[in-house]
Amino acid sequence: MDVLEKVFSKIGLEFDAEIEAYVHVKTNIPLTVHYDRESEELVLLDQTKLPFEVTVWKTKDWRKAGDPGIKGMIVRGSQAIGCAAGYAMLLAANSFKNLKEEKFVEKLGEAASFLSATRPTASPLKWAVELCMKAAQNAIQSGGVEEAVEAVRETADYILASDLIMNWYLRQEGKPLIEDGDVIMTHCNGGSLSSSFGGHALGMIEEAYAEGRDIIVVSKETRPRSQGFKLTTWELNRAGVPVVIITDNMISSAIERFGVSKVLLGVDRIARDGSVANKIGSADIARVAALYGINFYYATSYSTIDLETSDGRSIPIEERDINEVTYPYILEAKDKKEKGVLSSRSLDEWPPQKAIVQGRPERGQVAIYNPAFDVTPPKLIDLIITDIGAFAPQQIRTLTKEKITLTVKERLEKQGVTMPKHIVDAQG
Repeated sequence: MDVLEKVFSKIGLEFDAEIEAYVHVKTNIPLTVHYDRESEELVLLDQTKLPFEVTVWKTKDWRKAGDPGIKGMIVRGSQAIGCAAGYAMLLAANSFKNLKEEKFVEKLGEAASFLSATRPTASPLKWAVELCMKAAQNAIQSGGVEEAVEAVRETADYILASDLIMNWYLRQEGKPLIEDGDVIMTHCNGGSLSSSFGGHALGMIEEAYAEGRDIIVVSKETRPRSQGFKLTTWELNRAGVPVVIITDNMISSAIERFGVSKVLLGVDRIARDGSVANKIGSADIARVAALYGINFYYATSYSTIDLETSDGRSIPIEERDINEVTYPYILEAKDKKEKGVLSSRSLDEWPPQKAIVQGRPERGQVAIYNPAFDVTPPKLIDLIITDIGAFAPQQIRTLTKEKITLTVKERLEKQGVTMPKHIVDAQG
């Protein structure tokens, strides 16, 4: 039994042949990412089909792993993206394994650039791709292309195994903050589905609930993709946690109606100054929570801490396709036509394509703004809970890569997970 299999067994993941994914035996929540070694395929829980269908999406093509796999949000959430990116690099390494050494490194570098650009805000994507790339470069110097491919494989497995273990530590850091009787507001899907398994804000809530704490979660809808309505509610419901769904314009009303006691969200990137980038709308909740005097927490992995980005203003904010905003209204027009509410002369969409422009609209024009993330300033955050400890925002600047690496190394080794030889230097 190799290290990854031991981790699966320790955590309680077993393969479910019906959905072709590993599933946690207690919560029934699936692993979001794994790699089929027999078929050399990346296997992703297809989150575009949740909550209506639990199924997987597979590919042997590294480009498809990047788009639609990562960019098309078949896999989504910062940690899950990082795990998927490691195996996307393995697919790329496999496809280039018959090339000469110099050409192999060149082509793998091109694949790394392509994959890193698929979802630029999520820090673990770049981190995982660079770790695999450096491992390959280190290995090829001593053992050639074959050893480089195996180094990428070991690195991808390490990324997944370490995420599973570090998520366990994150849950232990966060559970003491969750009290009996808490009503917790969340936003987007900062949970198991956004990690490999059991991560971020929802993982600690699910475990605390399983241990007997009386908890209710208020799940914010999170338009336009509605991850809170679909994914968070699906995940918590699968684990048995009571949930109240609210739409995005009900923050104050819900705080008063349900007696929200704290806010707990996931993270996409943390800047050195303690600013946090997360799903659009997160900063709005932080501002409202501050007015009500409610503790506002972020929960995340160490790999979302980006010490090279000095402040929140320097975090790149991805703008997504406007179809995410307009699609529901296309469906509404179609449904009303079929029911006879609208005539055959009615518009098929709103706004009409001919009126839509990019940039600043002029007379008769419509622009649609669809950023994927916003940035919460440090002054609005009470605590950032991570798998290497809980920190006030101003404490993030005291961290160094060396401190983070040492803590991670110590925690992983306690659970029998060690860094592969070709990434020890790359990680450090």
